[in-house]
Amino acid sequence: MSGLSGGVSGGVSGGVSGGVSGGVSGGVSGGVSGGVSQAIASADALTLSRAAIVGPFEGSTLRVNWPAFDKPANLKRWADGPRVAAVLSEVLEGLSYEADDADKTATLRFASGNRNHRLVQLHGPDDALIEGQLQLVAAYADLRPDRAVEVVEQMGFPVPFWGSVIGLTAHRHGKTLALLDIAFSLAGSVEQRFKQIFATPRPVEFSPQIQPMIPTPGHGAWPSGHATEAFLAATLLQALLDTAMPEQRRHPGNGVASREQLQRLAARIAVNRTVAGVHYPVDSAAGRVLGTALAEYLVARAKGTSVHERGFDCALFIEKDGAPMDFVPLAPMDKASGSAYTRSPKPRDVPKAALLAWLWEEAVKEWQ
Repeated sequence: MSGLSGGVSGGVSGGVSGGVSGGVSGGVSGGVSGGVSQAIASADALTLSRAAIVGPFEGSTLRVNWPAFDKPANLKRWADGPRVAAVLSEVLEGLSYEADDADKTATLRFASGNRNHRLVQLHGPDDALIEGQLQLVAAYADLRPDRAVEVVEQMGFPVPFWGSVIGLTAHRHGKTLALLDIAFSLAGSVEQRFKQIFATPRPVEFSPQIQPMIPTPGHGAWPSGHATEAFLAATLLQALLDTAMPEQRRHPGNGVASREQLQRLAARIAVNRTVAGVHYPVDSAAGRVLGTALAEYLVARAKGTSVHERGFDCALFIEKDGAPMDFVPLAPMDKASGSAYTRSPKPRDVPKAALLAWLWEEAVKEWQ
């Protein structure tokens, strides 16, 4: 896993911060091809070699099979970075946002036909909720000595942790890593838009006693990006494994069989950000909803199926006695109303994305 940890984790975190083309797949292919070519043949050596063997130019002498116009299968010809960039651009098409200042609500919508449907709606926190949440952040600091190594390792995109659960490796699962790269890039785009809208101050801004153990990120707290990405990864990988090895008479499917560990890991990653002092528990709760919704949307786009609208309401994220509510990873998310977590009973059709569908099918093959 050290190779996966160094190459993949570095590729993902460096890629998303530096650009899509430098993501997991781009980082791997760019590092390998660039390093090998520089080591084997310098520009001067290639120039000398050509001069010695080329002879008089004879024009076009080779047969070339031109790729078909605008076909998803052309993706197999491209390097990982450009492939990821092309698929991501397709995934982002049709997404739009709405913000209601009076209701402190923000909505992510997706286009289907000539209509825009709600994918997820978030009702943000107020001062009273954050004041109560701050008490929980202070209490979580007691766990820092036990979790310090995890917290630091998970500051980027913790792909090696997912690899340890499902056996994800760079040499066998290149298309899966590219799919994760796209998923993390989608999450980064969406979560940053929501963070900008809600502009929730970080815990350290409310108390000098919080003293985070890692640098506080330079953007809003709510919803948690790490929680969004973690639950997106957990949900997406479960769907991928179930598609590759579906339910049989005596087996529920590899995704279902892995669900508990995937969800536990997602929760652990999310909670570690509160332990570190940079997030409130309510940030993780909203991230769980957002990440799950984005994963369901990606799968629906890949398959041309449907999704249910999901929502989160901070006004209901409080105990019955008025005490601050902690993040509970097992809290149900499928109630239609009356809960902080909601899911619409009526599904909405999602248009199939041809490029994403190609990459999804290639990733599925890696697990069969």
